[in-house]
Amino acid sequence: MSLTDIATWVSIAASSALVVSVILLAYNVRASRLDARRNLAFSMMEQLTSADFAGRRWKMHHSVETASASGWRGFDDSLEDFESRSFAYQYELIGQMVLSGTLDYRLVRDFVRFTVVSDWNAFEPLDAHLTERFPGRPSPWARFRQLAQRITTELKGPELLRRAPSQSDEK
Repeated sequence: MSLTDIATWVSIAASSALVVSVILLAYNVRASRLDARRNLAFSMMEQLTSADFAGRRWKMHHSVETASASGWRGFDDSLEDFESRSFAYQYELIGQMVLSGTLDYRLVRDFVRFTVVSDWNAFEPLDAHLTERFPGRPSPWARFRQLAQRITTELKGPELLRRAPSQSDEK
């Protein structure tokens, strides 16, 4: 075997090793992404089933209902206001992750089901109030609402509350 033949075989082996390395790298990246998605989904499920979440959920429902009934007197920028908004941001984040494909929609839908619809309906009066309070700004909880709407539509669940058109909506 000549030196040229050996160089050819070494070149073929190196090229093959490079192809195998790229394939393994792509597989590892894909596996890492799947693991990250699984871990994120597990973390979300853990968070949504915690006692802390249940307490925050009850508090948001109660705070918004009480504040709405009182015409929002003393509610704006209170601890209850900020806690209610913070609670809603959890669903907003889930909605964003579903929209971006980071979380699998079917997994989220089958896990949260109508809880997200109930929580949106409880939160919606505050969202409407904040829209009136800060005219011209879109709701920062649009993905929360979209997620609730999509789930209730697909599963034929309870209707989402419909907001009465405000002056800013009529323009």
